[in-house]
Amino acid sequence: MIYFDHAATTPMSKDALAAYNQVAQDYYSNPESLHEPGTAAGGLVQEARQSIADRLHVAPDSLIFTSGGTEANQLGIEALAAASARRELLISPLEHSSVYEIASRLASTQGFRVKELPVDHHGQVTPAGLNSAISADTALIIVQAVNGITGIVQEITALNRVAQTHQVPLFVDAVQGIAKVPLALSTVAGFSVSAHKFNGPKSCGFLSLAPTVPSKPRFNHVFQQNGYLPGTMDTAAIISAETAFDEAMTAQPRLFDHLTTLKSQLLAGLAPSITPVAPWAAYPGIIGLILPHTQGQEAATWLGQHGICLSTVSACSIKDPRPDKTLLALGLTAASASRFIRLSLGMSNTAEEVHTVVAAINSAYA
Repeated sequence: MIYFDHAATTPMSKDALAAYNQVAQDYYSNPESLHEPGTAAGGLVQEARQSIADRLHVAPDSLIFTSGGTEANQLGIEALAAASARRELLISPLEHSSVYEIASRLASTQGFRVKELPVDHHGQVTPAGLNSAISADTALIIVQAVNGITGIVQEITALNRVAQTHQVPLFVDAVQGIAKVPLALSTVAGFSVSAHKFNGPKSCGFLSLAPTVPSKPRFNHVFQQNGYLPGTMDTAAIISAETAFDEAMTAQPRLFDHLTTLKSQLLAGLAPSITPVAPWAAYPGIIGLILPHTQGQEAATWLGQHGICLSTVSACSIKDPRPDKTLLALGLTAASASRFIRLSLGMSNTAEEVHTVVAAINSAYA
């Protein structure tokens, strides 16, 4: 099997899996219990929180452990929007479906207006474009750091400067970007992370909300995690996630160089009739292709049956019959978007695998 679907999920690293198994066996107590086993589990959670915070240069108390990126997006966007008297949300057209979902819910239940940010021909939200879009009623700006369909990377630092000039909070969906590209997130209002994108466990992620930016928790009379999320924290998953995060952050430069080499090889080998989408995208681990005649889901299914694992759009949107918003925002027609496939690579992939996959795609679909 050749696995080219790392943007959907990644295999757990050996150390992350070992950490999960050990903690699940030895530290199963509720980390908020007052007895000794509970205190020991709680100590591990606090150590993990501190380690992650140190890596990201944020306050430990700013971190809220969640069930993944979707929950982190929903909690963070809701909390920041609820703290504002303004009623306009600015969202890029390249966002994950969970962001559109929460924005739509805020519009229908709390009277927010959703305004789409303009992007240039490279899919970038430019500082000038953001500056022009912000109004006196803008409550929150939401931008994805790395697009999970194309690998397009947004200039978060520059966009945050514009947001801060207008005193509008910027929330960053960093799920596909963290530990993949260098990201300076310590001064944004909030950001989301999911561990299974960097060889950690599924159903574990975290949200960061800057203590200097007003935010309002969704729940009343909740005392876990600073009032933002009720429920028992999964100590084993959190320690496993921290282990994977530390490994991934250390390996990030090496991963980027490795993926850059593989992407160059892949693009050079494609038949002329197969069209790369956003080949300029700054993150080299995600490569989108438009096939000349074949539907993307048909191709992904056939290739999967022949030992090559890739996808069409985000796994979260795979059952949505509508054309992907990212592809439409980049100027593709609905017909072209239906012929899209996504290859997403990781550290374990090799040049030999790239050669095999390119040969299979060229042979079957060129």
